[in-house]
Amino acid sequence: MNILKHQLLYFAAYFHVICPYSDPDIGPILQELENGEQPKWQDIADRSPKYKSYWAQWKSLAVRNGVLERDWESTNRRHQVAQIIIPRSRVKDVLSKLHSGRSEGHFSVNKTLNKVQQIFYWLQARTYIEKWCRQCDTCASNRGPRTRNCGQMHQYVGAPFERVATDIAEPFSRSDQGNRYLLITMDYFTKWPEVYAILNQEASTIAEVLVANFFCRFGILRELHSDQGRNFESHLLQEVLQHLGVSKTRTTPLHPQWDGMVEHYVKTTEEHL
Repeated sequence: MNILKHQLLYFAAYFHVICPYSDPDIGPILQELENGEQPKWQDIADRSPKYKSYWAQWKSLAVRNGVLERDWESTNRRHQVAQIIIPRSRVKDVLSKLHSGRSEGHFSVNKTLNKVQQIFYWLQARTYIEKWCRQCDTCASNRGPRTRNCGQMHQYVGAPFERVATDIAEPFSRSDQGNRYLLITMDYFTKWPEVYAILNQEASTIAEVLVANFFCRFGILRELHSDQGRNFESHLLQEVLQHLGVSKTRTTPLHPQWDGMVEHYVKTTEEHL
């Protein structure tokens, strides 16, 4: 055991002896342990929640050399420690030594808690330590402000049918009209979907359906977004869109999440059909 731990144990025993009986939570438990008889639950029903927490740990508590201790086993079961239970009024003294002392280094919450658990115990120790570290002036001055560099947000849409995504759902059983594919378009602003049954997924078919069934009904778009399928990247479709003044964007390769809205709708459609 190192010198610091010897000092802390002496320190703990000193202030524990002079004030435990006056503590409203520790005092009664200490007296009852010395008497060797655990009170029945019906006899402590009107006691404080903190007292009841100690009462529930009765089998782990013991009085050794006049000091109330708690037998504690670490989570990984590698360490067994007799923790000194300290009054709430002395928590500040303990944290001043274990966190803010000259040789203690102002460690993080978890490291400070680990040091505390090797010697001391009090209810809601983590909550107290978190508050202590948060209010520590030295920690705050060394930590500095937390800044995160975030990319600028892009305003994609501000009105219906400014930006529309499109994709192909395929293949299905041939319909009475001979259709096997679905051309799906979906507005980014309203999330309104349109589904068109088509014979094939050639670029000419897609261009014809978009012009006749979508553009003529809803008007010319500002931007059409799709994956990098050959039909959507074809020279024919590019010329049609350029002639209409529609900007064409596409997803990155092997990354369908960039078109997640319409991809999700395609998957839902395929599951239902």
